[in-house]
Parts: sequence; structure tokens; C-alpha cells
Amino acid sequence: MRIQALSVWATLLKLLAFGYAVSYDDFAFPNDQSLLHNYSRSNEIEKHCTTYISLASELKPDDDNSNRVSMLKNELSFFNGDWEQDSHGATLMPFDDSDMPHSPSSFISPLKIVSFEVQNVSSSAPNQPMNTVSISGVLSIGITRNSTVISEPGLKFHKTPGMSALRVDFEGVYLETEGNGGDRLICLLGNSTFPFKKVSTRFSDEYMTSYISDIDTTYNEEPVILHPNDQILLVLKYPKNVSVSTSRIHGEMTSLNKKEDFEYFDKVCITSQLGILPESYTSSSDELNLEFDQNPLEDAILEDRVNKFNNSELCRILKYFELQAYRVMPNLKLGGQNGFQDTVGPFLLRNEIKLVDRNNENLRVIFHKIICKKQMVSGVLRLYPANIEPHVAARRTGLSTLTLSVRGTWSSSTGILSMTGCLGPDLVKCDTGVILYLPKFFSSKQRSVVSGCIFSLKNEAKAFHPVFIGLEMLSPGLFNGGSYRSDYLSYNYSKSGLAIEFKERIQEPRLITYIRGLFLSYPVLGEEKDETFNISNRLSDDLKIDTFSSPETFVRIEVLSSGPLFRTNDSLFYEVSNHEVLNISLNLQLIENPYKQHEASYRHVSKLYLEGVYDQRVGKLYLIGCRKVDYDHVDLERGLDCKIEVTIQYSAVNTRWLINPTAKITIFSQRNDTDIYQFKTVQLHTFMIHDKHHEQNVIFRKILEGYFRVVIVMVYIAHILNQMKHMKKSSESVPYISLLMLALWIIGYGITLIYSKEVIIKSSESQHYMNRPYDHQSYKRYLDILDYLARFLILVTMILMARIGQTVLKSRKVLSERGEPSPSEKKVILVCFIIYVCYFLLTLIPNGISVYLGEVTYTKDVYLRLVMQVFWLTVHDIQDFFLVAQIIAFRIWKPSLTGPLFRISAIRIGILMLIRFVYEVVRDPVTYPA
Repeated sequence: MRIQALSVWATLLKLLAFGYAVSYDDFAFPNDQSLLHNYSRSNEIEKHCTTYISLASELKPDDDNSNRVSMLKNELSFFNGDWEQDSHGATLMPFDDSDMPHSPSSFISPLKIVSFEVQNVSSSAPNQPMNTVSISGVLSIGITRNSTVISEPGLKFHKTPGMSALRVDFEGVYLETEGNGGDRLICLLGNSTFPFKKVSTRFSDEYMTSYISDIDTTYNEEPVILHPNDQILLVLKYPKNVSVSTSRIHGEMTSLNKKEDFEYFDKVCITSQLGILPESYTSSSDELNLEFDQNPLEDAILEDRVNKFNNSELCRILKYFELQAYRVMPNLKLGGQNGFQDTVGPFLLRNEIKLVDRNNENLRVIFHKIICKKQMVSGVLRLYPANIEPHVAARRTGLSTLTLSVRGTWSSSTGILSMTGCLGPDLVKCDTGVILYLPKFFSSKQRSVVSGCIFSLKNEAKAFHPVFIGLEMLSPGLFNGGSYRSDYLSYNYSKSGLAIEFKERIQEPRLITYIRGLFLSYPVLGEEKDETFNISNRLSDDLKIDTFSSPETFVRIEVLSSGPLFRTNDSLFYEVSNHEVLNISLNLQLIENPYKQHEASYRHVSKLYLEGVYDQRVGKLYLIGCRKVDYDHVDLERGLDCKIEVTIQYSAVNTRWLINPTAKITIFSQRNDTDIYQFKTVQLHTFMIHDKHHEQNVIFRKILEGYFRVVIVMVYIAHILNQMKHMKKSSESVPYISLLMLALWIIGYGITLIYSKEVIIKSSESQHYMNRPYDHQSYKRYLDILDYLARFLILVTMILMARIGQTVLKSRKVLSERGEPSPSEKKVILVCFIIYVCYFLLTLIPNGISVYLGEVTYTKDVYLRLVMQVFWLTVHDIQDFFLVAQIIAFRIWKPSLTGPLFRISAIRIGILMLIRFVYEVVRDPVTYPA
């Protein structure tokens, strides 16, 4: 599965590379300078378009020819429309779908997109039929996974995995008709280089039938050839009088070849919404029924209240949200998530979306193409799969069964936008009602800045289940809409009372809280003299979590409101005078890696809307959570299970220079074991979370460690000098000082001075941090001085140890001259060597196991390199064994006069080494947040 995922990513990268060549801005068609607008096919055009030309009415005179040219170019061009082809075996073009794994559970199909641009308009072309205008243009048609298709100049056809694009150059006539309300129409002949499969020139009818059938199923596996084709007819119709039920372009592209010819292809149907609306666009709502007998959102509106704007404010806000994705809420009355459907409300799922589960998590809706005229609002509601970016969906203009063309009125008195929708390309099924409102209050049950419902206007027998949509607010930035948030939104802390009860039930005793407060500090709201908005934002940054809790689970927590960030209407707003406890609301998301197998799954709590209180004294959040569920239940609040209690414990701020900041999250259900919504308690401990003072903490630690090194070595020097002083007073025990002990000190620190970047205390920087460190240039000189001083003092200790060694040798020589036995280092060296080998093996074994388990292929070189790494690691620590050598020497030699001096000195130095060891164990590695 992991290899498949990597393959998908590699393919997507290739797709993007080709997308750069064929994907441009909506109105940035490349101009092909080689294209000549000589209108040389007038006779052919008149022959094939005679049916339409015979119906042409007289065109209105236009004194300004440039105005007509500009108007026709703008009004007849469209971009990113839809196309479908009759399925009779003769496909228009091949498509290579090897970029995506074939999975029965995949319901996302390639997009079929078409664009047409008028490039030239002429009223005086040779042999031009009466009542027509000659035009030429380019049609770009293609199949793609996630891009806009526009062909490149000079490139007629291109195919790559996940993308096929075809360019057809057309010339023909524009005309207008009067019958049945009238149409604006273009009839064109085109030429291109079409893709065909390479087959033998000799074939039978049976072979041809097999060949055409084969194209539709396995064409992506066989090579294609390009063949010129100029027998292509394109007819596009545009409405004269535009309204919500007629604002569409529809047409057909057909082959003039015979069915048995290679160049033949089945009819292609094209639909698009009008790009630039003509002046004839009607603003009357007589054709629409805007008096709805039902309002599925009535209860929600009463609870949320609504913002009431004037017409210009509403239009500005709707257009501000035009490129945002509305979530499709699960319909609880349809049953559990295992039920699949091919319709969602009025939308018919066909090509782009095959089937969806009933919780609708993989669906999004975008409200775009918005036009406002006084209180009238029109636009398009487009359903699309969630794996497509909203801006890509917004560039679409096709009118498929996934689109609703809507139009209605905004009531400034009620704050409700009521619209009628017409489904699909035909725009004749105008039996859908749409209601949108902008809530005034946010709460744990309401997280959308725009809420809406799509419901049926048919009788109950033919009606579909309502579809609820909402534009969720996922972060305080509100898509950079800070002014909208501060001017129009209030927060209703409806769960504060429950959160306070929860806090009082599980909080620690006050004495422990008081003692903890003496030593530890946690993220706080800020000083009272600061501006409310700024201090709330700072706390929001401190409480934000955006990291992993395990390699398989990513945790994201965003603060929606903290304290007075939102204006509140709630009388339960709980706040101690010194801001010890304050109201807060958050969003929590748990994102699991789909390509890694893991026992615990958190899909049931993957998204929680949280609200409660934050105790700044202990850095702990006490929250009540709400989650979406799959089907209806008697104990739900607007389709949400809100019987969830959550605690989030943050690490202390003043210890983050030593221990990386993390958070502990506990999620547990208040429901009993027999309840269908009860779940086991979830406990998560995150990796390092974001800390805005991380760089300062790193610098503080490095400076502190610099001083620590100097202090440790100075204490060593003091002990050594004190030792030498007593050696002069009492020389009886001097011969029993181990030379191995002195050698380990000198050799160990000698190696450290030569090969190590830092002495005494090992570097705590992770490899990830070393590759991308923070900028310490302003402190580098200061840190270098401390490092040089520590190295110089270590060199002094080595000289002093060498001096002690000389004294020991002299004292042993005196013993020999007296005829007394002199201590031998052989046994001491042997025992110390055995201890070192055991330490080496204990260090090597866990590293060797990790290499064995982690390497796909392992050779002798891998193990040899590991052994050398562990060897150098243990050699760098060899000076830490110097006291061990002396203790072993005393145990072997058993001198009668060891004196308390050695014991006291060993204890003092041992305690100092223990403090250093504990510090290295307790501290976390210096790294970046995950």
C-alpha cells in the first residue's frame, strides 16, 4: 500500500508538470500566430450549415464594427464547460488512466472539460451568406484528473497519464433566429489532428467492428497515430433572452465522416453557462416561485439568529466566500454510513461522482458565478468531490446534473436568501428550493459562517430528502476575514456551565494547584494593559496544536475564540477577576495516515467541536465536545453527539528550555455502555508542539550549558588542586592512586578536545535541527568564548592529572627502594577492560537490532560501520570511567591507609558527574516541531 501511495504521488507530480503546459488561467488562451483567418471554406460551410442559415434573421445594424467584434468575442467564448459523448464505441480520444490505482471503492472519475474562444470576427469575409457574420475560433477539449484543459499552440493532441487534450480550429458563421423566443447560433467547420489506433490497412467488417469496440475499453494500452481530419461540424446555441432557466450554452460536435471511416467519432454534447451575460439579461422573478411553504432550517435559524444586511453588503460577503467549499452534512434519516447512494438531494451522480456513502464526507458544494441586482441574487451551486480544490471547481462553467442554477431574493428584514434552482444542462426541472442564511451566533453546535439547505418543491411522494450545507469556520483567520468576524459574529458559550461542572469534578486539590503555581507557569491570556484582540490572538497561538501524536495520527487543534475574542451574549460567561479561568472554543481534528496499519482508529472522533474553560493556573482545558454522527438518535443536538468530555493538558512554559512543549489529550464519552454512541476513552500524547519562544529557549539552553561546562571543570580543578595539596601533607596513600584512572582522564578528554564539537556535556541537537538550525549568529561569539574557556580549563585538568601521575610514579619508586611491594596496574586494567567490553556490547546490541529491523538489505559493511560508530561513541565517554578504575584499584590492592580524602573526593566528583548525567537524561533533544 505504501508503494502504491508513493506511485500516486510520483504520477501526480508528472501530471503537474504537463499541467503547466496545458493549464492556464480561465481567460488566457494562447494565441496561435500561425492560424490564418482567411475563411477559405465558405462553400462547405454554406452546404453543411444551410439548415440554420435558412432560418437566419436580419442582424441589427451596428455603426461601430469594433463594438460588435468585441461583443461577440466576449459573449460567445466560454471556458471549462462540460462535454459528454454518445457511447456507441467510436470515442473521441484515448485516455491513459494509469496514473491512478484501480480500486472498486474509488468513485472519482476524470473530468471532461471543453473551452471555446472566438479569435476572429469579420463582417466582410468572401462569399459570406446573408444575415451572418464570419467567425473563427479554437475549441480545446480534454479529459483530466484535476486541471483545466486548454491546448498549447501548435500542439493538436497530447496524451499523458491522467491528461488528454485535443485542439480543433474552427471557422464558420454567426447568426440569429426569431422562432421560439430566438437563438444566437454559430455553425462551424473544424480541422485537427485526431488520434487513432494503428491497425492494418486490410481489414474485414468483423475486424472493424472489433476494432471500434476495442477502442472504448483498452485504448490506453495500445499506441495511437495522428491523422488529419477536417470533417468536423460544431453547432453552438446561445439564448437571446437570458433568465435563470435559459442561461446556458448547448451544442453538438459531430463527425461528417462515415461510420466505417477511421476519422468518425460519436456525437459530442457540449454544455456551459454563459460567460459574460448580454445586456438582455432579465431581472424579473415572475417565472420563479419564491414563496416556500416549508423551511427546513426554521429551528436552526431561531437558535442561531441571523445577520441582517443591506443588498450591497450581502453581495460583497457572498462574493468574498465564492471560492470556499461548503460541506455537505450527513442526512441522518437515511441510515448509517454503510449505505451508498447515487443521488444527493436533487443532484444525480453520474460520471464525475459514481456513488457516495450516506455521511457525505467526500462531497463539497461551491456557490459561484454570483450576480447581484438589487435584492435579486443568482448563481450556480456545484457539487464536486472533496479531492478537487475549490478554485478548480470554481473555474468550471458546465451545467451537468451536479449543478443547480439558482436565482432568488434576499430579505433584509428576515436575513434569509430564498432561491429556486434548476437542475442540470436542460434547466427545465426548476423544482428545487434553496435557503441560505448567515448566522449571528457561533456555538459548539454551530460552526458555519454560511448555512443552507437544498430541499424539494415537489409533492411529498416525489420529494427528495433535504441536503444541508455549511461553510465551516475552521480557524480564527476566517479565510483572512478578520473584519467580518469582529463586525458581524458573536459567540454563544452554551456549554460553559457543563464545562465548569466538569472542571470542578476532576480538578486536583487546591493545595497542589497552589504549589504547582509557585514553580510552574503556563500559557496565559496576557496583561490587562494589552489590547483584547492581541492578547486573545497570542493565547490562541499558544494553545494551537499542529503536530503528530504518533507516526500514524496527526493532531490539529485550532482556537476559535478565547475569552473576549468574540462578543458574547451568554450570561454564563465565567471569568475570574485575574483571568485565571476563561471561556474558550476550539476545533479538533485527528487525521490518520490511510497507508499505515494501526490498531487504534479515531475516525469516530476525527472531528470535534469543543467548548469550555481554560484554567491558566494549571494550563489545562476542560471542554465539552460535539461530533457528527451517522444516523438519527433521540438524544442528539442538531445531529451532533455532544455528550463528550475532553481535557487538554499543556506543558509548563518556564520548563520548555529543558523539556520540549507537548500536550496530553483525553477524550471520553459520558454515555453508558449500552448506548450506541458510547466509545472507549481516547488518550493521546503529542510530539513537540509549536512554541513561539522556541528559538529563545534554544539559545538560553546553549548559554546555560556553556556556563555549566565552565562550572563543572572549575569544580574539577578545585578538587584536583585540593587533592594535590593533601598529597603533599600525607604521602602514604599516594602510591595507591591508579595510573589507569589518570590515563583514562587524560586520554578521554584528549580525544574529546580533538574530535568533539562540545565538551563535558554532549550536544542535544537532533540531526534534523543540525541540518536546519536557527540563526544564532548574534550569540555565536559569546557561545564560542564559553566553549574556548571550557576547553582551556579541561587542558589545565589534563596537565594537573599528568602532574599527579609524576608524583605517583615517584612515590612508587620510593616504595620499591624500601623493599615494599609496589601496586600493579595489570589486574586493574584487565577488570576495567572487561567492564568496557560489556558497556560496548550493551550499547551495540540495541543499535544492531534497530539496524536489523529497519534495513531492507543489510551487509557486512552496514554492521562494520555500526560497530565503528558505537566504538567511537564509547571511546568519547571513556573519561567517565576514571573513578571506576580507582574504586577497582582500591578493591584489588586493599591498602591499609586509603584515608577519607579519596572517599570524600570520589563522592564529590561522583555527585557532580551524576548531576550532569541526570541533566542529559532529563533534557529533550533540540529539534523543530513535527
